[in-house]
Amino acid sequence: MPDRIRVGAGLSVAEAHSHTLESDGMVTAVELVRAAAAIGLSVICITDHDTLSPLEEATEVGAELGVDVVAGEEVTCAFPPGIHVVALFIDRAIRMHMPVEDTVDAIHDAGGLAVVAHPFMPTWFASITEGRLRRLLETRAVDGIEVRHTAPVLPGTWKRLDDFCAAHRERVGAMLAAGDSHFGVHDLGRLVSVYPGRGAADLRRAIEGRTTSPLRALDPAGPPLSLRLGQQRRSLLELNLKRWRGVVGGRPGSPSAGAVRR
Repeated sequence: MPDRIRVGAGLSVAEAHSHTLESDGMVTAVELVRAAAAIGLSVICITDHDTLSPLEEATEVGAELGVDVVAGEEVTCAFPPGIHVVALFIDRAIRMHMPVEDTVDAIHDAGGLAVVAHPFMPTWFASITEGRLRRLLETRAVDGIEVRHTAPVLPGTWKRLDDFCAAHRERVGAMLAAGDSHFGVHDLGRLVSVYPGRGAADLRRAIEGRTTSPLRALDPAGPPLSLRLGQQRRSLLELNLKRWRGVVGGRPGSPSAGAVRR
């Protein structure tokens, strides 16, 4: 049996950022929900890249197992640098490749919460820099930020990020941790968000009320090399081909285009 995450009375645990076979993950949504139940998560947020995944079956399985499923999307903003923003609790897909300010607006228009994904990575793509985040917060408030994440960072990054959040507390939103799971049982539970209450509605209230806290929880063994290589192929080749063909991303002709605003 896998280890279970244990927190104090009145508290629950959520994974705020995860992926399935609908983008570059290596598990189905149902497999992800079962893995979440096995380690004691109360909420799993499924945030596939540039698409709002079908979650009806996963939601039904989650209801049986005591795991709420939150519909989300990891949105790729305009290139360069293609900053990623996680949209939670949205009722429609968000179009990719908009400026980050417009992306935040579109998430809010769709009834969702905008969370800054894996900030301060040492790359020019996917992650927001300190300067760019400062400029964003001059005109927009976000709902949360991943103050601990599993992406690679340079020494001193966590302190720099903590100092930034302390200095911009009123506009940077809730402090979240996100495991960015792609492999289900092999990597779920590494970093999670603790919040008061039980299900998805309480998680939303906690994010809006800034009562979440990050937790480094489990240390799963990780996926075998074959799965890692398969995931890299999905991420670098297959997902980008889907974007180019308009299968994901809200481009004209894509399955989600009719549900996209802005």
